[in-house]
Amino acid sequence: MKMIKAVVRPEKVSAVLEELAQKGYNAVTRISILGRGKQRGLKVGDAYYDEIPKELLCLVVEDGSAEEVVSILLKTAKSGQTGAYGDGKIFISHVERAFTISSGKEEL
Repeated sequence: MKMIKAVVRPEKVSAVLEELAQKGYNAVTRISILGRGKQRGLKVGDAYYDEIPKELLCLVVEDGSAEEVVSILLKTAKSGQTGAYGDGKIFISHVERAFTISSGKEEL
């Protein structure tokens, strides 16, 4: 199993979640976060914004589905045709085990 964490722009979340759901990936955790990337914040006029609002989407999928999910995220979260600084980042990590709390079963 793979855990996919995607940091995306808040205005892109609805489209990303809709596309994931259409492809059968309904189980997603969404967390509102603040952060900055390589650009180290944002300067607009005299104002400097050190922390930019983003959304963190987390989902666990079977190994064979990870590439499809990443493809959906890359396509849907990108700004325009070429993308832009601040569009986000995707992280993939291995998940050893998963349990459903209500049943106690080891399952995804």
